[in-house]
Amino acid sequence: MTRFAVAVALVGIACSGARAVTQADIDAAAPFASRGIGSTVRFLASDRIKGRDNNTPESLKAQKKLARALRRIGEPIHPGVKGLEGFSQHFTTGPNTGTNLLSVMRGTDLANEYVIVGGHYDHLGHSCTDKVHDGDTICNGATDDAAGAAATLEVGRALASIPGGPHRSVIVALWDREEDGLLGSKYYVDHPLVPNANVVAYVNFDIQGANLLPSLRTTSFAVGAETGGARLTEAVQTAVGSTLNTHLVSSIFGQGRSDYVNFTGVGIPNVFFSDSTGPCYHTTKDDATVVDWGKLDKQVAIATALTKDLVAGARPTFVGTTPLATFADAVALNDVVNTSVVDIGRFTASQQSQLLGFKNLLNQTVADGAANFDSNDIPPLLNGAVTAVNLLTSGTCDGFLAP
Repeated sequence: MTRFAVAVALVGIACSGARAVTQADIDAAAPFASRGIGSTVRFLASDRIKGRDNNTPESLKAQKKLARALRRIGEPIHPGVKGLEGFSQHFTTGPNTGTNLLSVMRGTDLANEYVIVGGHYDHLGHSCTDKVHDGDTICNGATDDAAGAAATLEVGRALASIPGGPHRSVIVALWDREEDGLLGSKYYVDHPLVPNANVVAYVNFDIQGANLLPSLRTTSFAVGAETGGARLTEAVQTAVGSTLNTHLVSSIFGQGRSDYVNFTGVGIPNVFFSDSTGPCYHTTKDDATVVDWGKLDKQVAIATALTKDLVAGARPTFVGTTPLATFADAVALNDVVNTSVVDIGRFTASQQSQLLGFKNLLNQTVADGAANFDSNDIPPLLNGAVTAVNLLTSGTCDGFLAP
């Protein structure tokens, strides 16, 4: 069977109610993902890990599994400390406690400069109770963010295989309590294990291998590259190439909803790779059956190319003051929305009106040209983007894996 045929068959099994989805079904759906990334996602998103909520026995199981993977990539962040503790940064923020996991890969001639690659490993446990399906109460978080955590490890493995080692040092980071207000990464930047001033760039993964609509299967986003000026923006554009239709958009379009924002806050250039929030977001249906494995592989390839550039090339300079949104953002969103309208029948009449209104706004903004784009165009662009994200989060959870 083709990749898509396997995926279609699996989704059919999942939705028909004919029998329960087995681990064999899930394994069969992911032959195209590398063995490492596929097994990591399936483990983290399995029912036996119960949604990876904080301070649970299942979270500890996830930590142990991830620490073993980190050990194969680099050294413990705490030199000389054995086992899980060597990779752990425990933290307390108010009443909340958690554990970040980090390893370091020592660079060669630029060992005192660092590139950090990260994603969060926690999820909601049983807390997405308003989006329970078929009596299932476990929020597995396969695309959010088991896939991102697995992608982080996969990029780390690729960097570890560079002959002679990377020029700059690399920290591979897996954040805790992202779902509770980005607490893990916030604690890290406030209590860094290497000086923030020595961090060249941060690459963030949150929601990967996910499709928003059938028409958007090849659509993804790279958010906030402008924080590293032309150097980082051009590096992201080069890495993206034609691998996926990955749109670069300004940091504001991430809505401050992932760990990248904490790095921006301390002046570290960053880019946030994401598929945004679709109808599986924070539901009990976000399990391994809805992961687009082929897309995830391409996303790992993009991020690997970018990080290899960052560990060897010129250092980006943090740019702290930029327009909230730009004409380039309008062009990117215009492409996404124009592509998506083929699926407009999936929305209610009211939602269709909202989506078409945003489409018309974008079409006109782009038609007016860059020379006419000014501060008056920014509020409707931002408001329309928020509306579109909310619309895409609605509807029936479906991985949209069919061709």
